[in-house]
Amino acid sequence: MKNRIILRMLILCLSLVTMLSVFTSCSNVASATTLSGYLIDVHCFDKKPDPALDSKTCLMMPACAATGYGIAVPQSDATYKFYYFDGEFAPAATGAQTQAASLINEMTKTDHLYVTVTGTLNGDELKDANGISYPVLTVESLVESNE
Repeated sequence: MKNRIILRMLILCLSLVTMLSVFTSCSNVASATTLSGYLIDVHCFDKKPDPALDSKTCLMMPACAATGYGIAVPQSDATYKFYYFDGEFAPAATGAQTQAASLINEMTKTDHLYVTVTGTLNGDELKDANGISYPVLTVESLVESNE
């Protein structure tokens, strides 16, 4: 009888551990997404009311590139949500920060730099110089698109 109780308690403990590990792994699952919006650096996103008006010239400035590129996605309430692109910022850019800089150089438009990006949100966030946190998108593809 005592052995049965111990066995039941052991099974219950193992079940709880299994459920906890499944719950923990599910809460860390990355989500793939495709977003369309304006290519912009975080400094200009914080300062300008309309991300569409950020210029190619501004985006190419070292001071702006050093704050990190991302996408300003239009929301239904006429505001924008900013997502950082992954990678180290300029001047030693890596990852999607390099992709964004290359795309900016290739674009013929001077403003309204509309892009579509596909990537993964895994819960990472970065803070800008003002302490505002924005989600980081690990970019798989980044292309110019039509508004």
